[in-house]
Amino acid sequence: MQIPQLTFTRFLAGVSIVILHYGLYTWPISSDLVFPILGKSISAVSYFFILSGFILVVSSAKNGELIPEVKTSVFWKKRAARILPVYIFSVLLFLAINFRYDPSIPLKWQTQSYVYSLFLLQSWKYKMALDINYPSWTLSVEALFYFIFPWVYSNLVSLTNKRLIIVSVAAWIINSYVHVSLMEENVPHNFYMYFPLLHVATFITGICSGILFIRNYAWLSGNGKTYLFSISGLALLFMIFAAYKNWDFYNYQHNGLLSPFFILMFYSLAVMKGPIVTLFSSKPFVFLGDISYSIYLFQYPVLQICQKYIPGLKGKESKDIFFIYLLILIVFSALIYVCLEKPLRKFFTSRIKYNSQA
Repeated sequence: MQIPQLTFTRFLAGVSIVILHYGLYTWPISSDLVFPILGKSISAVSYFFILSGFILVVSSAKNGELIPEVKTSVFWKKRAARILPVYIFSVLLFLAINFRYDPSIPLKWQTQSYVYSLFLLQSWKYKMALDINYPSWTLSVEALFYFIFPWVYSNLVSLTNKRLIIVSVAAWIINSYVHVSLMEENVPHNFYMYFPLLHVATFITGICSGILFIRNYAWLSGNGKTYLFSISGLALLFMIFAAYKNWDFYNYQHNGLLSPFFILMFYSLAVMKGPIVTLFSSKPFVFLGDISYSIYLFQYPVLQICQKYIPGLKGKESKDIFFIYLLILIVFSALIYVCLEKPLRKFFTSRIKYNSQA
């Protein structure tokens, strides 16, 4: 089952994170009208995590029906073909831009962060989670998600709708409580923000939402649509109001606190008809969603290239060059997608299919 209109939302989430990192103090983003909304966009990371669980379930469905299990080895190979080529290139690019050998320091100490990053282990060693291309800490978390997905899915898909809802709500409440508790106990920031196990509940909630969506698609796209749109509209108005009022709960949004809101949003988009869905499902918008992985992964290296090497941008602060930088980032990401990500994924995926038939 394909829901192309959701692909573009990945672009919106990716760009919102880029804005959060580098563009919040660039006008008009810094204006009183825009800043309260985009200043809260750290939750976009959780959006990626919950959407990941949802999409993995939806894309695994056959003819609108849930499959009983996911073939582990094939799934892992496909995920590796999807994320590793571009990810490894991003590590090497960061190395080329930043590494300077210091003979007074043992080489092991100078390279250990690169080794952890190369093997997607940086967030497990939470003190070095941000050492190498710091936005890429999320790939360490996603790697865990992909590793456990076949097992988690096979255990959740057998549950009734009622039990799935209970699991989702329990995971959400427990995860939110743990996150708030760790913050208030002054646990190291890198631990409660980036440690992979602290994001698993968000991923599980996404898987549950995907199973529930497939099972109840006929109702959600039929008689339930009015209820869904009404609740989603009220939730959206509440989130906007809370953002402008700067309510305290936004301080705890990083670890899946907004999961119920995100589920409502992509449920609504998935069953919606009309010009918005037609626009989001068009080839240019889907393409922007497809390059969102590179946009997210290369946001920092491209900024460094702009600030170090490009005439007119060299030496300037990110807020002063943001929109030019963002355009360069989008073009760079498009080239990476067309020239590297897409052909390598196609090559490795074809090999996986060939081997599975042998």
